Amino acid sequence: MYNFKVTELNVLKFWQDKGIYKKVKQKNKKGKPFYFLQGPPYTSGRIHIGQAWNNSMKDIILRYKRMNGYNIWDRAGYDMHGLPTENAVQKELQLLDKEAIVRFSVDKFVKHCIDFSSKMAKLMDKDLLRLGIWLDYENAYWPITNKFIESEWLLIKKAWETNRIYKSKKIMHWCASCETALAKHELEYKNVKEKSIFLKFKLKNKKNEYLILWTTTSWTIPFNLAVMVNPDIEYVRAKVDKEVWILAKAIANIVLSSVFEKKFKIIEEFKGKKLLGLEYEHPLDELKEIYSKLKKKHKNIHTIVLSEQYVTTEAGSGLVHCAPGCGAEDFEIGQKYKLPAFNTLDEKGIIKQLGALTGFVAKKDDAKINKLLKKKKALLAETEIEHEYPFCWRCHNPIIFRATEQWFLKIEDLIPEMLKANEKVKWIPRWGKEAFDSWIKVLRDNSITRQRFWGTPAPIWQCDKCKNTLVVSSRKELEKLAITKIPQDLHKPGIDSIKLKCKCGSEMSRIPDVLDVWLDSGTTSWNCLYYPKRKDLFNKFFPADFILEATEQIKLWFSMLLICSLVALKKPCYKAVYMHGMILDWQGIKMSKHLGNIISPYEVIDKYGADLLRYYICENKAGENINFNWKATKQKQRHINILWNIKNYVLELAELLKTNPEKIKPALDVEEKYILSRCNNIIQETTKLFESYHIDEVITKVESLFLELSRVYIHLIREKASIGTKKEKQAILYITYSTLINCIKLFSPVCPFIAESIYQELKERFKLKQESIHLNSWPKADKKAINKKLEQDFTFALEIIEKSLAKRSEAGIGIRWPLSTLTITTNQKINPELQKVILKQVNVKTIIIKKPKRKAEKEKKKEKEKKILEITLNTKLTPELEAEGYVRELTRLIQAKRKKAELKKEQKIDLVLICDKQLQAYIEKYEKLIKEKVNALKLAINKKEKIKKRHEFEGKIKEKQVKILFNII
Repeated sequence: MYNFKVTELNVLKFWQDKGIYKKVKQKNKKGKPFYFLQGPPYTSGRIHIGQAWNNSMKDIILRYKRMNGYNIWDRAGYDMHGLPTENAVQKELQLLDKEAIVRFSVDKFVKHCIDFSSKMAKLMDKDLLRLGIWLDYENAYWPITNKFIESEWLLIKKAWETNRIYKSKKIMHWCASCETALAKHELEYKNVKEKSIFLKFKLKNKKNEYLILWTTTSWTIPFNLAVMVNPDIEYVRAKVDKEVWILAKAIANIVLSSVFEKKFKIIEEFKGKKLLGLEYEHPLDELKEIYSKLKKKHKNIHTIVLSEQYVTTEAGSGLVHCAPGCGAEDFEIGQKYKLPAFNTLDEKGIIKQLGALTGFVAKKDDAKINKLLKKKKALLAETEIEHEYPFCWRCHNPIIFRATEQWFLKIEDLIPEMLKANEKVKWIPRWGKEAFDSWIKVLRDNSITRQRFWGTPAPIWQCDKCKNTLVVSSRKELEKLAITKIPQDLHKPGIDSIKLKCKCGSEMSRIPDVLDVWLDSGTTSWNCLYYPKRKDLFNKFFPADFILEATEQIKLWFSMLLICSLVALKKPCYKAVYMHGMILDWQGIKMSKHLGNIISPYEVIDKYGADLLRYYICENKAGENINFNWKATKQKQRHINILWNIKNYVLELAELLKTNPEKIKPALDVEEKYILSRCNNIIQETTKLFESYHIDEVITKVESLFLELSRVYIHLIREKASIGTKKEKQAILYITYSTLINCIKLFSPVCPFIAESIYQELKERFKLKQESIHLNSWPKADKKAINKKLEQDFTFALEIIEKSLAKRSEAGIGIRWPLSTLTITTNQKINPELQKVILKQVNVKTIIIKKPKRKAEKEKKKEKEKKILEITLNTKLTPELEAEGYVRELTRLIQAKRKKAELKKEQKIDLVLICDKQLQAYIEKYEKLIKEKVNALKLAINKKEKIKKRHEFEGKIKEKQVKILFNII
């Protein structure tokens, strides 16, 4: 049994002590360059099972490339800035919010962040190494270093020089918990059940006439400045009790009858455009003074405006509440009708300077606002609705919308160029290309600044007096421009003290923001190569040959990489992308701490080993999710044991024959020719799959080879291995060894530990040259050895054997009891050599092959197309066949007792058998055969021979008792 716990730790120590990874790098130093770009995992702690999967997939392709002699750039790297670290450090230091961080000291806080992320990166190095993942950890890129920060500034500088950086007030997704703006790619959408409300707003100068509107965001009602209608939709004025309500005709009946349970009468129908400009009264009259001041500057406040795009009759009332300071669509319409982005929320989502509503918290206090609207008799109904809502990608709290000034990266005009670049990218799976195109087509200018402390500082300085803007690209440039001392560390708060001299004579200060953390990872394509400080590595390796991440990165890292590269370098940065899915629990539910269904990679490693985790999880189809299943891991464990046992079989056979298989030049029978063909075929197929990055399909191919070697070939040659000639046994050793050595070479990228361990045993026994399996070259297929016709014939023969054995099973006759005839009716040819194989495996004396009965011409054509196979087995046992059957069962029993006595195959015995007279007669007839099969020098029957160190066993064959006694010679 394969002991992974001992083996894997021994292999890790061997790699470390012998410096195998460095020796592989040195060996390939002059090879063809291959640039692998590590998608940086976030340093939030020990790796999770998704990261284990992700990095194992990467390691598989890199090990393959190394065995093919490539000079690989495989620098490790981490994502270290941003909110996850800030949140973790805040929790550790018990700092509630940003104000608490300032009181504590931003300098000390940032130093804690540096220490935390550095510690986590080193822990993750260890986790990845335990999985056998070889990367350049000694020189891993860390975005928290000055060198990385400066290389990231290159992007901002280039964008500024090409007019791609601008400042603007827009409606931003805002996280009140994290107190910062969020970009579109930092959101996760969830289906949530929330209260929606129907309101009535009274038309100005109209007695008892009301606009009926609907919203899911009660907190935005105080910031309402308009009501939107669709100019082309039919609306109605409906008499309800003593009032007139205006709403869309298409949904009037549903809303009035079902939601409000009101009787109504339609008194007028008209197009929405007729409502344009009508004024209404906001129900929160305590805010009247604030609204009046706004109205003096913006005449369209609290009027009906038109929108074809954002008003439908799919939900609500056909009239849409518009708060230009609280939503992107509302802001767009507000711009059209010259309405301000009215919003008094602070960074924590608290309403400020809004009379009685001051202190209310956006979204959290929706119920309070609803209560107030109800008191004003403006609230008609509350209904529960399930809809999709954005949440913060970092803290997982619902976001709000807030008008705020941010710096933006202009990218919308880059979309055609991005689509063109994507045409040349190889995507696995193929649908990734279309999904990426779809995402690119809807991209909008990206906000790049965040109002936090832990991140790459935005390299933007502005004049305190004339507002002139200057963007710097390096520390060197800062040293030329600065009029104050430059601190060693470029992070906040030190960098905030740096002042520059403006052309107007005043001082320039850095804007206080940090950059979006996704720009860290977005700039890795050149940052990983130390560009622009070093040009040599960039010229040698860029662009990346291969990147690999989960499907979610279509909207994240994949697009950020391309955007940053096109802006900074004016060229794309990767050639091929492999995507895997997400890992779910066995029921297909997303793993989460809340549900308690998270599986740690160490749960799998401790129970089955790192190899097994890689083996099981990396076989999953590209781009598809996997439901983690412990039963499936158990199956893979059995397969690993089979591979280990093949190694044991080879070593035992070599010991028995006292032969080194490396020095054998054997004559091959049909079984050997078949497995040799299969082996070379799979080498060829596996190589093609690797070359086209179909990593998910590789494992099944290699697995099929060693399972076939064990379950088919070794099974077929059992008798030949036992009593065959020396040449036949040498052929078996040669073919089993050569197939095994190729198997472990093919399998070493997937399961590097067991492959290394097996190789080390073979190396010691057979004096192999290379120090490690991973220093070997990738096997090359011998095309001359591939015989596809033989493989087809063999597959057919195996089908015949399988069906014949099923017939035996139906008749209740064991395989050791020979039968007289097997009749095969088929329209296919059966290879004469394979007929002999069928004879042995089915254990029959004669094969009769018949053609199917003749049929009409039309049927004949169909017959040629369709394979016909019918099996008939003569199950009658003659006395001669029965005698042979007893002898076969007896030899099996003796072999089992030898094994129980822990004898090796080569150990000879003196044998005594005590049995009835009939069985004695059978034994005497086949005495020579029995001695050969059980490796006995002497055989005595029913004689009480004196045996020293006797092994004595009782057994039964059918109804006959037999006593077995033997002595080891």
